[in-house]
Amino acid sequence: MTGRPGDPVVPAPPVLTDAQRTANSGVPPQAMPVPDRGPPVKFDHTGELSGFVNHSQHRVMYKNKMYPTAMHLLEAMKFTEHPKLQERIRKCTDVGDMYPLSASFQDHVRPDWGQVFLRTMEDVLYIKFKQHPSLRTLLLRTGLADIVYADANDAYWGHGPSGDGANELGKALIRVRDRLRAEGER
Repeated sequence: MTGRPGDPVVPAPPVLTDAQRTANSGVPPQAMPVPDRGPPVKFDHTGELSGFVNHSQHRVMYKNKMYPTAMHLLEAMKFTEHPKLQERIRKCTDVGDMYPLSASFQDHVRPDWGQVFLRTMEDVLYIKFKQHPSLRTLLLRTGLADIVYADANDAYWGHGPSGDGANELGKALIRVRDRLRAEGER
């Protein structure tokens, strides 16, 4: 604002940092409130949330082919350069038989698998939850809570024997939930 000619020039008040405001007033600045995440949501192979495991009996359609489980699709994705191996995995009806079958093909795993498998797992889960509305609803109902795969035998995909495992499956589900929510899923 300009004053009249001859009025004294009054400088604008200085811009203070949070530390300066605290020092001047004795009251710390208010932090932005963090939404309550609530307790973690834990799941395993049993109960209402058992469909969250990647080998639950929820079929997944991918590139016009039906896979018996999301795990079948994930395992098939290891062999993108070998469609016949992918097809053998897809046609394996029992998830328990699929693991040794996939393991027998280890010499043919795509060279970048170590760099892409977590992102691929997330993409496969995303496909699964998009195709199964009841599972999608359960996932979105977890709100903002952390999601924990409560598997004491798996310290990578789950929380492991001491509860401090990597929980990569739970983290992937949180990312899928965030993607669904960003798309406006309810």
